[in-house]
Amino acid sequence: MMTTIEKESITLMSTTTTTEPSKTKIIEPSRTTTTTTTTIKPLSANLPDLISLDSIDGVIYGVHGTRINQDSQASEPGTWYNNYHQSTPPANACDGDTSTKYLHFGACSEGGNDMTCGLDTGFYLELKRGAAVVTGLQICTADDFPERDPLTISLEGSNQSGAALTLGSSWALIYNGDSGLETDTDRFTCGNVQQINNSIQYKSYRFLVSSKRGPGSSVQYSELKLFGY
Repeated sequence: MMTTIEKESITLMSTTTTTEPSKTKIIEPSRTTTTTTTTIKPLSANLPDLISLDSIDGVIYGVHGTRINQDSQASEPGTWYNNYHQSTPPANACDGDTSTKYLHFGACSEGGNDMTCGLDTGFYLELKRGAAVVTGLQICTADDFPERDPLTISLEGSNQSGAALTLGSSWALIYNGDSGLETDTDRFTCGNVQQINNSIQYKSYRFLVSSKRGPGSSVQYSELKLFGY
């Protein structure tokens, strides 16, 4: 084995190796392409929250013969002048249910048929949740007779409570204008949300109707919705 190893060693030593000129491969710096994925989120509509109309004392106070900044005239259930129908009290406008309604005869009785019937009526309440900033409102239609739909409305705010809310001087006007029901909509349907430019918080609110769609015995609506924070 020693001889074999030596022979192999000699052979290896006498072997002529031809080496080609070195070819150097230039490796360019790696170019990394970074793909950035941008997720574009849809713009938020910034819709305000729905404000609960639960009242602090559990009562929604119906009014008649009442205009902006005037003293509130208390209404009672019945079918005569200045009454709201006993089956459709003002609380129905604040219960979140469009299958119920608030109907008021105003200066008329149940058999009336005039453009003035039901006008200058509405309600007021003190919020159970405490003060809120209202920035929008919405009215929903009731079950029958489109001519009873309110067309012009107002909303006032106050930081008074109890008996002081009967005084016109307690209220500050927040909104006076269209109801959002200018187009005759289907029954049990909510109209356009009316935006309100307001930044003042109030704990009490008064809602009034000053015009309606057509002649009839009353004004009616299933819901008043207030939006804000």
